[in-house]
Amino acid sequence: MRKLLYSSAVLLSAISSSGVRADPAALLEQLNKEKIIAVTPQSPFINDRFSAQPSATPAPPVEVQSKASESAAKREEVARLKRKLALAQRLIAALKKKQRATTIVLPAKQDAVAKESASLRQQLQTHIQQLAETKQKLADESDALKHLRDEKSQLEVQLKTSQQQLAQTNQKHADDTQALQAFRTANSELQQQVKTHQQQLEALEKQGQQHTAVAPAQNAEQVKQLTQVKEEMSGKLDLATKQVSDQAARIATLEAQLKQRTEEKAQAEQRSAAPLAPPKAQSHYLLTENKSSAAKMNYAWGAWFAAKAQQESVTLTHSGQKYLPEAFLQGFQDKFAGSLQMKSDDIENVLQSLNKKMGDAQKNELAQNKKQAQKLLAEAAKLKGAERTANGIIYLVEKKGQGVALLSGDVIRFRVDEKLSSGKVLSRGAVHSGRISELPPLMRTGIEKVVVGGRIRIYTPAELAYGEQGIPGMVPPGVASIMTLEILGIVK
Repeated sequence: MRKLLYSSAVLLSAISSSGVRADPAALLEQLNKEKIIAVTPQSPFINDRFSAQPSATPAPPVEVQSKASESAAKREEVARLKRKLALAQRLIAALKKKQRATTIVLPAKQDAVAKESASLRQQLQTHIQQLAETKQKLADESDALKHLRDEKSQLEVQLKTSQQQLAQTNQKHADDTQALQAFRTANSELQQQVKTHQQQLEALEKQGQQHTAVAPAQNAEQVKQLTQVKEEMSGKLDLATKQVSDQAARIATLEAQLKQRTEEKAQAEQRSAAPLAPPKAQSHYLLTENKSSAAKMNYAWGAWFAAKAQQESVTLTHSGQKYLPEAFLQGFQDKFAGSLQMKSDDIENVLQSLNKKMGDAQKNELAQNKKQAQKLLAEAAKLKGAERTANGIIYLVEKKGQGVALLSGDVIRFRVDEKLSSGKVLSRGAVHSGRISELPPLMRTGIEKVVVGGRIRIYTPAELAYGEQGIPGMVPPGVASIMTLEILGIVK
C-alpha cells in the first residue's frame, strides 16, 4: 500500500502545472494539510516519510492497538485512498485530453495566422503599388495640365491677335463701305447731271432747227449762240461722262476690295472661333472625374442644346426635309474647328432656303391645325351639358361626384388626361396635388363645377392653350387642348 500511495504522489508531482518535479514526501504533507489523506502516527507510510528525512532525534513511541481495530482502519484508509486515486486518474485523463486538444488546435491557429499575415502582406504590397501608380498618374496629369496651360496661353494670344485683326478688318470694311456709298451717291448725281445736260442739249438742237427752218437770215445770230451753248453743253456732257466712267471704275475697285474684306472678315471670325473648339484628343468627359459646378453647368448647357437640336430636327422633318445626324454633328464640329467644308455664302443661301421651306410648311400646318381645332370646338359646343364661356373655353361635366364640396383653400389630389386636337396625347393618368386657389384659372373654373369624385372635360382654343407657335418638337402650332380632370380627394 505504501508503494501505491508513493507512486501516486510521484505521478501527481510529474503532472504538476508548475512544471517542477516535487518531492513525494512534500506532496504527501501538502495532501495531509488539504485533508485529502490523513497522515497519523498509524499511517502505513509514516515510517517511510520520516525515514526519508534524516533526523538526529529518535521517533516518538507508538501506541499499540488491537489487531482488529488496526485492520479496519487500514481498510478504510485504503478505500479512501483508492477513491482519491481514481479522482486523480480522472484529473490526469482530463489534463491529457486538454493537452492533446491544445496540441491539435494550436498548429491550426498558427496556420490561420500565417495565412492572414501573408494576405495582409499581399494587400500592403498591392496598396504600395497602387500608390506608386497614382503618384505616377498624378505626375503625368500635372505635366498634361502644364501643357494644356501653355496651349491655353498660346491660344489666348492667337485669339487676341485674331480679334485685333478682325477689328481692323471690320474697320476697313466699314471705311470701304462708306467710301463706296459716297462714290455711288456722287455717281448718281453725275448721272443725273449728264441726263439733264443731254435733255438741255436736245432742247437746244430742236430749238436751233426750228429757228433755222422759219427764218434763216434773221435767226443767224441766235443759231450761232445756240451752237456755242451746244458746244459748251457737249463739253460738259463729255466731262460728266468721263467722270461717270471714272466713278464706275472706282466703284468696281471698291466693290472688289469690299468683297476681299468680307472674305478676310469671315476667315478672321473662323480663326477667332477656332480656339474655342473642344479638344479633339479627349473623346469622353466624365462627371465622375470632373465634379466641379462649372463642369455640371456646361454639361447641362450642352444637354439643353442637344434637346433643342432634337426639337429642331422634328421641325425639319415636318417641313419635308431629311435629318442626317452625322452631317449635323460634322457641321457643328467643323464650325468649332474653323475648318468649314462650305463657303459662308453657300451656307447662308442654304439656310435662307431652308427657313423659307420651314416657314411655308409651318404656315400650312398651322392652317390645317386651326381648321381641325375649330371643327373640334364646334362639335364640343353642341354636346349635352356643354357650357361655353366668353373667351371660347368649353366645360363639360361628365360626372358631378358624390363627395363633399370643394373650397378654394383645399389641397386636392386630381388626375389629368390631356390630348390635342391633332390627336397627340400629352398626358394620361398623371396624378397631381395642389391648392385650388393656386391652380390655373381655367382649371379652377372647372373644379368649381364638381365635387370630390367628379370629372370634368375642358376644351381650350389654340390661342389660349399653346398659341400659334406651339412648343417645337412637342406641341404642333395652332392646336386646341382637351383636358380631363378627375377629383380624387382632399389632402387637407
